[in-house]
Amino acid sequence: MPTGQAVETRGHVVGFQEEIQIAAAQGKDPFFTWFDSAADTEAAFVRGTWDFLIHVAMPAARYLACPEEKTVLEIGHGGGRILAAACRSFRKGIGIDVHDNNALVEGELRARGVANCRLVKTDGRCIPVGDCTVDLVYSFIVLQHVERIDVFKSYFAETHRVLKPGALAVLYFGRKRRFSLNKRSRLLYWADRLLEELSLRRRGYQEIPARVNETNLVVAMSFAKRLSRSLRFEILKTLVSRKRVPDGMDLFGGQHGLLLRKP
Repeated sequence: MPTGQAVETRGHVVGFQEEIQIAAAQGKDPFFTWFDSAADTEAAFVRGTWDFLIHVAMPAARYLACPEEKTVLEIGHGGGRILAAACRSFRKGIGIDVHDNNALVEGELRARGVANCRLVKTDGRCIPVGDCTVDLVYSFIVLQHVERIDVFKSYFAETHRVLKPGALAVLYFGRKRRFSLNKRSRLLYWADRLLEELSLRRRGYQEIPARVNETNLVVAMSFAKRLSRSLRFEILKTLVSRKRVPDGMDLFGGQHGLLLRKP
């Protein structure tokens, strides 16, 4: 993922808007690959399909019937690489993001046969859709980039607001990963979970000064669970992001996740 040249002190929204606009001005591949480390636009969308299936669809599938009749919403759609896959399974897709290039994303999605989506600009902390209108909200590789815990809390609360009763959320966020990042060992993963709880025990999170598109918020799983329960979410499952390598084995990624249901 490309990153800014210096630590961003003006806020995540300003930094992301500027860096993404620069990428868009450089052409198609620089824009659509800015949001991950893919080699080109096609590779970005292939990886987006993997991320949707493994990180969103599979955890939610047991609890979500008839997605072809439902509406899905992505927090931080970026170049639409994951949203494209989601829209192929759902009746309607909605993407929200802070950047100013939705026309570019819409054009690429239409070229790929995806016409059942709507892209909306957000202020970086709210979900600009109506109450109780969405069947599944998800976010992947986004909430680790909101540099303030109040923004993180706002997105959890907004997710609860826009979900219909009985609807689901799959939300990933940055984790402590000193030993287990890009490793297969579950022992190292649980060592990081223990380290996380010990090092973040006072507040439950860490706000980290960082360049644009680097992790600047890590949140302990226990904190995210307490927040979810305070909003009256039902916690269905805890998750962790995974990476694939050529031999087909899974590696631990840098995000926690929660599968939540609004009662």
